[in-house]
Amino acid sequence: MDTVAIGICQIRQGYDFEDNLNRAYIMIDQAADRGAEIAVLPEMFFTPYEPVSIRSAAPLAHRAVEGLRERAARHGILLVAGSMPWDGDGKRFFNRSFVFDCNGEEIYHHDKVHLFDCSPPGGPAVRESDVIRPGDGLGVFETPWGAASVIVCYDVRFTPVAQILADRNVRMLFVPAAFSLATGTAHWEMLMRIRALEIQGFVVGVQPAYNPDLGYVPYGHSLVASPWGQVFHDAGQGETLDVVNVDLEEIKLIREKFPLLAHRRRDLYQTSWLGKS
Repeated sequence: MDTVAIGICQIRQGYDFEDNLNRAYIMIDQAADRGAEIAVLPEMFFTPYEPVSIRSAAPLAHRAVEGLRERAARHGILLVAGSMPWDGDGKRFFNRSFVFDCNGEEIYHHDKVHLFDCSPPGGPAVRESDVIRPGDGLGVFETPWGAASVIVCYDVRFTPVAQILADRNVRMLFVPAAFSLATGTAHWEMLMRIRALEIQGFVVGVQPAYNPDLGYVPYGHSLVASPWGQVFHDAGQGETLDVVNVDLEEIKLIREKFPLLAHRRRDLYQTSWLGKS
């Protein structure tokens, strides 16, 4: 298939986890009604990205998965279910992104690999490892539109991940994220564009909407970046549901004109994945 309609569900999170989840369901329904074939949610979509909230919201995760499965099957869409706190030891959880097919079956999941233990200029300081356990896998799943993958937020900063996914012929990379106002302003667009250039495919980064009433203030600006490294769509700061029509023929054209994989000097350097696939 040469085109795909992608629903960008940029939710404005609050501290009412049930309300966040219900609004996610509504956005998925609306995306499908508007013709979306894929719907994408943000990182930790039913809780603000704050340790106390993540721990409090975690018991909702299993019920959320069942609701997401049902909606993917009802609408016959591919659902990249952002991420949520998943299992663990009660103190630390995997930051897991599920992918459900048009029958509501789980076809892939990714546990965030890189943990954001940083004090960026402009703040806030975050020690993600206090509440999140790192994953150790990186994989690819097949769609009607070709190979795709998911990485979560901070994972996008690590160039070898993009190189490995390019080697696996990934055409669409989904990035549920929750960049802060400071890191988002500085790096979000830049990272989405460069990763799209590296994989020579479309990168779909979905974030929560800006909300200054939260302790951790999200940046918003969910983006779709093209294989030529251009911003194809910017959702702005506020809560919004946008359905973006993507022409996948652009991937073929760019790869033919700029055959990066063929030009890679494998006799001089290589990047390989040593974890689970």
